[in-house]
Amino acid sequence: MKKKTFGFFMGIAAMLCLAGCGVSDKAAEADNVMEETGETEDMTQDDVAEEVVFSSQASDEVQESAADILERKINEFNVSIPFGDSIETLGADNIKEWITVTDDSISAVDEEAVREYVNSLSKKYDTFGINRSFKTHEGNTVTVAGGDFGWWMDRGTTTKELAERVKNLESGEFTPVYFGTGLGYGNSENDIGNTYVEIDLDAQHLYVYQNGSTVTESDFVSGGLLKGNGTPTGTYGITYKERDATLVGENYSSAVSYWMPFNGNVGMHDASWRSSFGGTIYYMSGSHGCINLPKDKAGEIYGIVEKGEPVVVYGTVTKEQAIANLSDEEKLVAMQKGYIPMSDEVALMLLQQQALAVQAAGQAAEAGQAADPNAATDPNAATDPNAAADPNAGAEGAQ
Repeated sequence: MKKKTFGFFMGIAAMLCLAGCGVSDKAAEADNVMEETGETEDMTQDDVAEEVVFSSQASDEVQESAADILERKINEFNVSIPFGDSIETLGADNIKEWITVTDDSISAVDEEAVREYVNSLSKKYDTFGINRSFKTHEGNTVTVAGGDFGWWMDRGTTTKELAERVKNLESGEFTPVYFGTGLGYGNSENDIGNTYVEIDLDAQHLYVYQNGSTVTESDFVSGGLLKGNGTPTGTYGITYKERDATLVGENYSSAVSYWMPFNGNVGMHDASWRSSFGGTIYYMSGSHGCINLPKDKAGEIYGIVEKGEPVVVYGTVTKEQAIANLSDEEKLVAMQKGYIPMSDEVALMLLQQQALAVQAAGQAAEAGQAADPNAATDPNAATDPNAAADPNAGAEGAQ
């Protein structure tokens, strides 16, 4: 390769000058590039031009001020917040109203403004405690109100974590913090998924679903409706599962083999003290709120369901409707137990029955004395007219 002459390098300098740069500065820069590379005699004209351009760009980057860097990062800020198939985007336009810039850095973030933003997301996407449109096993659509199942955002913690992300200008995906979660985002029809327990209080029958199919079902006895212990409706999640538990209340203590609570102290469990399930037993002889199951069914369900699995409880029978459905004999029992007010007619009838019973007892005692003058008379041996039979009698002390 031919060696380059001084005139050649002066031509390079002249070319740089025509491009709008100072001759002396760019020529010196070209000389420095060639000296640093150690290839002064072997470099082509294109090689020298490329080196000069690269050196110029590096110099421009070094000269970017801290304020310029901060402004660029603010404008590039982008946080995506996923809610299932929906994504909320937090960008520069949002945070410019939240931040305070001092000495080329973010000195403060308006946490109250962040809180308002988080609250708006919570109101839009939370499903905790909402009324759900639910399709029953029988194909009917019912509205299930209340319960504690669903997406429930921890607004306080989420606000603090999001404000920190903004202050650090940390872009990317951000997941809110939750007290409780559902099985799918979106409307109220799909956040329970297709694996759940359906409890129909009116029919006193439940169904266990897995992946959209019924895997088992059973009659049960729910909370005593006329005693004021009706099982609460709503959508819940199974809190935990426990074997061989003892359920203790104000006036009862019951040992169970399978315990699956879903609403505080209300849950599903076996009830070995019962011989029958279903029907209207729960009107007067129901539990304290729990779902009483045959032991074999309770064991089967225990082996299927998991912690957190949704439990949908619904029913529309009221106390007044239950009373209307009672037979005359059952109404009498309910009055005697104090479950429903006693009418004047029934009260009068019971007084008459009591008077007749006392009279009959007295006559029987006199007749017995006449036959056996040594027989002691028991004035308290009269028959109790209030001891009417309860056709639904069960272990009322049990949960």
